[in-house]
Amino acid sequence: MYWSYEYISQKFLPEIKDVWSVKEIIEQTASLGDDTYLIYAPTGQEYSYKDTNLAANRIANELSSLGLRKGDRIGIYMSNTPEYIFTLFAAAKLGLIEVPINTNFQENEIQYMINKADIKTIVVESNKGFFNILDKVVTHTPSLESILISGEMSNVPESFPSVHSLAEMLMNGDDCNPNVSIDGSDEFSVLFTSGTTGLPKGAITRNKTAVLGAMSFGVMPVSRKSRNYTCLPLFHINAQTYSTLAIRCLGGSLVLGQKFSASKFWDDIIKYNADSFNCLGGMMQILDSVYKQEEVPKHPAKMVFVGGTPINLWERFEEKFKVDIYEGFAMTEAPVLFNNCYPDKNERKIGSVGKPLFWDLGRGVRLVDDQNRVLEVGTGELQQKGEDFITKGYWAAPEAEKEAFTEDGWFRTGDILRVDEEGYYYYVDRNKFMIRVGGENVSAFEVEDVVNSHPAVAQSAAIPVDDPYKGEEIKVLIRLKDNAKGVDFKEIVALCAKKLAYFKVPRYIEIVEEFPKTPTERIQKVQLKEAERKRTMHGWDRNIELPNWRNIGSQSTSSVTF
Repeated sequence: MYWSYEYISQKFLPEIKDVWSVKEIIEQTASLGDDTYLIYAPTGQEYSYKDTNLAANRIANELSSLGLRKGDRIGIYMSNTPEYIFTLFAAAKLGLIEVPINTNFQENEIQYMINKADIKTIVVESNKGFFNILDKVVTHTPSLESILISGEMSNVPESFPSVHSLAEMLMNGDDCNPNVSIDGSDEFSVLFTSGTTGLPKGAITRNKTAVLGAMSFGVMPVSRKSRNYTCLPLFHINAQTYSTLAIRCLGGSLVLGQKFSASKFWDDIIKYNADSFNCLGGMMQILDSVYKQEEVPKHPAKMVFVGGTPINLWERFEEKFKVDIYEGFAMTEAPVLFNNCYPDKNERKIGSVGKPLFWDLGRGVRLVDDQNRVLEVGTGELQQKGEDFITKGYWAAPEAEKEAFTEDGWFRTGDILRVDEEGYYYYVDRNKFMIRVGGENVSAFEVEDVVNSHPAVAQSAAIPVDDPYKGEEIKVLIRLKDNAKGVDFKEIVALCAKKLAYFKVPRYIEIVEEFPKTPTERIQKVQLKEAERKRTMHGWDRNIELPNWRNIGSQSTSSVTF
């Protein structure tokens, strides 16, 4: 019941019943008039449902006058600002396909994206760093015809083709809804996703898939009165789908932070009276390590939506910050959520990402083993099926599509999950982050979960180290809590030996000051793995420093349960 579309859809505005394009969502909800839709936390500026619709119309009609037509790709190269949302909505209204550009990308990455997707126009924030990168790119991107500037126009490089001011568009554009027909099967966005090997792939999201992804957020305790806070970057699917679009569907208010800051996080939530916030596991670990129990301010938030919460952190975070955790799982190529959404908190399963939503709309979900046998219970690769629920494919990448889909249309996610007898799913790891020790698969997440339970550890990352005998050994890099004076590596080994099978106990340990991270606070394990391959010494070695390590404590024969 709780995981069905029939149940969840009752929370959404009647104006959007059976509406499957983002354009129609924006236009139908404009009837809410002066109700506040968007609050920009850095300035406190508020924008109503009517205002944001009109802003999108003005930009869309001006883009049309520049010659952009349905199906053209438009890049958005901006940080979290209201103008990003206006531009996103404008693209949806005109039928343009949004290609968000990660603001941390460098010259080669952005040049590749523009050329791969044949981006015709880029909207860029007036930022010296962004300008410098685009200045080097534009001469190598023949598809790029025009650039829209959000902000000051004074320092625009001369190399930019056909420059236009977004502010002038917002001031002078036509207020009318663009007369463009969009349906659920039309493409909404192309989001480039990076893997451990090869170049990034542009996952194509249809309008209906984006809308269903947004509506799947409604499984949580949200309503017309909700105020959701996010500081996750708008160029990723979480902020776009589970905050920007989801809140629009609900008729609530979105509080948009510029970026994650542990010191400002609760200030924003308190100031703007947010009753929920979206988070990632890494952000939760940072908040937990920064705030002591007595330092947590009184705040209005009741719920956090998060992906990837270690078990040892779950209850501690709920108790310390007085919020209920709603664990979810999705991916760029399949944005409709799994969610641990049982209304009775005591009935929820800690550590589970829950069950797949909207099964009543024909969504296909299964786990398969190494021989592609379907598992009713057990651990295997997640595969999903259904035109409305998964990516249409990868932009101009037929080989990647062929590899990603089975012959009968199942999408191979590359994610390893476990399903129990009651149909609850548990995230294990990315298949590419499994560590192969002496023929045994080891989940990096599983090792990290145990290491992070040590009182001195703020965060950890488990990575493989090549070994001539076992294929790979496990190395754990540890960032200590600010108040920790150090940690005895023997304690880490003992802790793991007591909770994990022997082949999952890390051999190498090293302390780091910081981890390389993505804008969403995910540790960049690929970068760590590549750096490790260049080293001959891998840090503290369990086999040298603690040769009798297997005799520590009571060695478990089974792994931690998630």
